[in-house]
Amino acid sequence: MIDISDINDERIAFYRSLRYTPKLHTDNRAFIAEEEKVVLELLQSDIDVLSIFGTSDYLERYASLIEQCRVPQDQIFRADISLMKEIVGYRLHYGFLAIGRQPQDTPLLDLPRPLIVLNALANAENMGSIVRNATAFGFKSIVWDEASVSPYLRRSVRVSMGNIFQMKTYHSKSLVSTLKDVKAKDFEVVAVEINPQSKPLNSYHPKDDNFCLIFGSEGRGISDAVLEMSDRIIHIPISKNVPSLNVASSTAVVLNHFSRL
Repeated sequence: MIDISDINDERIAFYRSLRYTPKLHTDNRAFIAEEEKVVLELLQSDIDVLSIFGTSDYLERYASLIEQCRVPQDQIFRADISLMKEIVGYRLHYGFLAIGRQPQDTPLLDLPRPLIVLNALANAENMGSIVRNATAFGFKSIVWDEASVSPYLRRSVRVSMGNIFQMKTYHSKSLVSTLKDVKAKDFEVVAVEINPQSKPLNSYHPKDDNFCLIFGSEGRGISDAVLEMSDRIIHIPISKNVPSLNVASSTAVVLNHFSRL
């Protein structure tokens, strides 16, 4: 392994200044896994691990698991926790990080069904919560559109607790076109939105798994263009004193409902 003693060491460029997603990550389809549980989820997944950065304690504790991932020795970096904090640019609770390679999209029609579709989801923590909810209730596919944040952003990965590594994903460049493609294969497109046309959640009983559930942005909900593509619109019945639920909370309620059918 490589001992790091200089914050400017070019060998740990992928770990430098991670408060916001570096262009270096975006250009290389790389992402950061931070905190012990998340790094362990990555090491035990099928995703390529490009490098490891940790304190001696963590690197020794998980040496056999790191070896199984076949991370090259010259891509295993060691430093004390104080230097690691300086390098990443924020407070670390665990001295254990890894860089993974974002997997290629699963072809749209090969995604496990039903699909969770996200329209203009702007908050990385909400994205991570939705991924975690999806995994908890047995859903295995996430589609996110061109106006949504990536589930591989640092905060998304962390809040998902590494559950994103178990999901099949597809990044839609045009959600309307994507919905046309799935409708052509007899998918039922179901929007989760409160509006005058929506029906209560328990009024919809899918005949099989060939459907997708669309959740919209935190502030504006689902776009009109996407609503027009929907075969039906459903909502969670809630108190009139509360106009809506947070989108992550909504997914937990809806996905729990459909997991029980």
